[in-house]
Amino acid sequence: MKLYNYKAKDGRGMILEDILQANDVNEVAGILKSQNLQPLTIKEREKMASGLFGGKIAVSEKSALCRFLSTMLKSGMSVPEAVDIIRSETKNKRLKRVLSDISFQTRKGKSLSFVLSQYPHDFDEIFLTMIKVGEESGTLDKSFRYLSGQLAAAHELNQKVIGSMMYPAVIVVAMVANGLMMTLFVLPRISKVFLRLDLPLPIYTKYLLTVGEFFGSHVLLVILVTIGSFVGIVMLFFIERTRKIMVNILIRMPLVKKVVEYIDIARFSRTLATLLASGVPIIDALDLSANVLTQGAMQKEAKSFGEAVSRGESLSSVLVNKRSVFPAVMVQTVRAGEHSGSLDKILAELADFYESEVDFSLKRLTSLLEPLLMLVVGAVVGVMVIVMIAPIYSIIGGLQSSIQN
Repeated sequence: MKLYNYKAKDGRGMILEDILQANDVNEVAGILKSQNLQPLTIKEREKMASGLFGGKIAVSEKSALCRFLSTMLKSGMSVPEAVDIIRSETKNKRLKRVLSDISFQTRKGKSLSFVLSQYPHDFDEIFLTMIKVGEESGTLDKSFRYLSGQLAAAHELNQKVIGSMMYPAVIVVAMVANGLMMTLFVLPRISKVFLRLDLPLPIYTKYLLTVGEFFGSHVLLVILVTIGSFVGIVMLFFIERTRKIMVNILIRMPLVKKVVEYIDIARFSRTLATLLASGVPIIDALDLSANVLTQGAMQKEAKSFGEAVSRGESLSSVLVNKRSVFPAVMVQTVRAGEHSGSLDKILAELADFYESEVDFSLKRLTSLLEPLLMLVVGAVVGVMVIVMIAPIYSIIGGLQSSIQN
């Protein structure tokens, strides 16, 4: 169903403005007439662009939004009042529009979870479920507090991963830039000089000089192809189907697999802890938490947790049968949480533990990558030097042969 903005006149001549959810314009008109309202204008609501070109609301911004809303709602403010204050301070255009919409629709009697559900690219199912539970239980301020903590932890974890990958990324970019510079400016100059000499040269030397001459004559084309290739590779991570393929390839690498496993367990534990603390039933919480896992085997097994628990099994007994996928530490921790009646708190502590393990693993991975990258850089530079010097030696040898003859 679609959303429509409408203006209508009631029996007293008052102009009313609101939003309706319907299949088409005719259905909206029918609903308004059934309420004794005369439709004036009915327009389908424009959808905000999402993804790369539509802007986005960062995780840190959502965490701050939840923290502010929790504080304001706890002090007794209504949702529209709190949202209006935050909207006046925010600089993110997308978030400002969302907040304007929340203010308008909640004043008209719409629930906050209903308004947020209209922005699925910004607020996922976990976020919406916690808000809905908070509204139904009258603990919306607590739901926002739990969400703020969960989003802050997720943001910190993401920043650790990104920070650890910065050094390798800089080295790789420097290698590519250096190679491109040598190919476009050094090799063509050598090729232009030596290809004019009528000398017998080895096949690989002729091939190299010919390639260098071509690159020198088509610098713009080479630059455009290089940029296009780079953009194409980056876009592979934005398209859902290719992103899954790329992620599956990366997580199978020996150095990366263990780190990804720790990240998955930390996210799963943190999400499940937050959902349980906010009052979401354990079966629904398990089904939602399974969606944050990136490894196919883990996600497949986690999808069955909710069904098993609904049959009366404990979560720890379910995990015992999945020890090949989920570590023994997690099984023991969950069992302890079930016996003590504080599963949400124990899971939060488990998430803290695995997040620290992620930090240590990333540091070890980075310390291992540094010498490997230096070796790769040295090898690449050595090959490039040999490739550049070998033609010169071949040509000098040819010149000496010609002089002696």
